[in-house]
Amino acid sequence: MNDTEITTKKSAPITRWLIGSLLALVLAVIVCEIAGWPFLRQPLQQLLQDKLHRSVEIERPFRLQLLGGIRLQVGGLKLAAPEGFDAPYFVDAHGLDLALRYRDLWSLKETDPYRIEAIRADQLNAYLLRRADRHASWEFELDDSGSPRPFPLIEQLAVNQGQAKVADAVTNAQLAVTFFTEEGEHLATPESRVKVNGQFRKLPIQGELVTQGFLPVATQGSKSPPINSQGWLKYGAVNAQFHGVVYDLFGTQRVKGNVEVKGASLADVGDFLDLTFPRTASFKVSADIEKGIDQWQVNIPSAHIGHSRLSGQFVYDFAPETPMLRGKLQGSLLMLADLAPAFGATQDNRAAKTHPGKLFPDESLDFTTYGRMNADIDVHLDAVDLGHAFKQRISPLKLRLTLIKHKLSLAELEASTAQGTLTGALSIDAHDSSNADLSPPPAPEWDIQLAVRDIRLEQWLKVTPADNKAPGKQTPSAKQSSSPAPAYISGKLNGKAKLQGRGRSTAALLKSLDGQLALMVRQGEISHLVVEAAGLDIAQAVGVLIKGDQPLPMQCAAMGWHAKQGVLTPEAAIIDTPVTTVNILGDINLGQEQLNLKLQASPKNFSPLTVRSPILVTGPFVDPKVSLSPGPIAARVAGGVLLALINPFAAILPFLDPGSTPEVTDEGCEQTLQQLKARKH
Repeated sequence: MNDTEITTKKSAPITRWLIGSLLALVLAVIVCEIAGWPFLRQPLQQLLQDKLHRSVEIERPFRLQLLGGIRLQVGGLKLAAPEGFDAPYFVDAHGLDLALRYRDLWSLKETDPYRIEAIRADQLNAYLLRRADRHASWEFELDDSGSPRPFPLIEQLAVNQGQAKVADAVTNAQLAVTFFTEEGEHLATPESRVKVNGQFRKLPIQGELVTQGFLPVATQGSKSPPINSQGWLKYGAVNAQFHGVVYDLFGTQRVKGNVEVKGASLADVGDFLDLTFPRTASFKVSADIEKGIDQWQVNIPSAHIGHSRLSGQFVYDFAPETPMLRGKLQGSLLMLADLAPAFGATQDNRAAKTHPGKLFPDESLDFTTYGRMNADIDVHLDAVDLGHAFKQRISPLKLRLTLIKHKLSLAELEASTAQGTLTGALSIDAHDSSNADLSPPPAPEWDIQLAVRDIRLEQWLKVTPADNKAPGKQTPSAKQSSSPAPAYISGKLNGKAKLQGRGRSTAALLKSLDGQLALMVRQGEISHLVVEAAGLDIAQAVGVLIKGDQPLPMQCAAMGWHAKQGVLTPEAAIIDTPVTTVNILGDINLGQEQLNLKLQASPKNFSPLTVRSPILVTGPFVDPKVSLSPGPIAARVAGGVLLALINPFAAILPFLDPGSTPEVTDEGCEQTLQQLKARKH
């Protein structure tokens, strides 16, 4: 026997052993493949626990196939919620089927997303919880120190019945979510549907979103084509409809489309979006929206708020720590009554929280929303309707609205009406209510500065008898004469107000007002009948009624009021005509809403039926009383009172200077003061 034969004879047992071992291995693999590798359930379960740092339970039946690709079928997969969260589990899936291809794993690079051939689940349940400290149950502590992988590419996804319970302490949300999806490249018309029901920020919420699948939304890149989507949402009294596209949900989260929203108040939308919107009348808004990387662009071609008609273009930048809203608000008409709820009143100017005998609302306004964002908005309105007492609207109106660090400012106010102008500014410093050093936080501080110049009273206010008559009705005298009834008062109104106060409601603000208010009517006229009535000259009044009311020129009409803790006291208040001089004394208590005024008339002509008693205007604002003083005062006493007011009256004239125009003077008032001096001597 040669060496070759000896070597062959020795290697034969080894070869047979190798072949036998290989056949045994193949047979074992076949057996395990047929059995579904049941002994790998525990190692796989432990691997997932070590990787996710969560308790993981893989339920039977367990079946794993490794030939021709990886396919895993389990009766259930349960991932526990992290410690500190009161939930039975994080995810609980039943009837789970997962398929992967080896070629997708072999060609996988470090930064590539995993590619999954198919995922199917008969039922998928989840508990999504977030505490007030912003720690959430969906956050995982992974050991992978490499670059994060993109969202997996899933070619086929099917969830027959999905539901999730959401409890979020940050947004006060308690939601029940149900979803269904059947999607993938094998389907011509994939569809995914999500429904939401529950509470969000303490209000009930319902909604639904339908897309062409969850996968394209989740796996798209920034350059991928968008996915058509539509949905609806009901939040409290707010109803919204969305039609548009979404894409790159786990990247830039892009959204583009049209939203139609309607509801009882814009403040409800602000509460939902965590923005600062005023409380308004009912509204309906149509907007084109587009979300970029760190901002929203919003174009509003049409917004109906009550009877107001507005539009605007805005950019909301949420990248800063405090988001910023910039833009331009425009409109053909703003009805001031539509903003009455922002000051605690209803559209008919009644207090939202009624209290007997009071006119001004005492409902506490919500200043806590001022910290939600900053804002810088240019406002350009074609017309502003001030209410039923005004003949003419303000047209146009321009101002700049800013909200910076809890301070709201309406500045650079420029408005025109009745051949005159209105300028000024308003600011409300609401302070930071979240500052622990200010507990409770101080009441908001208000600063009001307004100036009017040369506004024609008879054109601006309803000050003629015909203004208060029902349409189509005429008095007998009106039928006989085609000439319009004269106004009770006319002339160019000039004035200025500098007032400060603090308060959480309109009533509280008025109760705290300090400052000055001055008014003057230049080139004015007043009803002869009103003047004679104020002087209680019965004979003259009867004569005016017979001959017809003729306006009297006002030689001087000026009032200067001092405000202290909500009480307005006249420093000087006089109306002087050729026949009568009227002086106003007393005070107006804005906090108590009480009138305590005395109108002292000093007729300049003799009349046998003149009752020389002051007129008292007293009582609450909602039901004032007009009566005669029980103790008549002689005309010379009234003259003495007027003379005593010469210095205060002269002091208010410079206060009426708007600043940008020559000083306001009135020769008639100077002449009146000289006449009073001469009468005294």
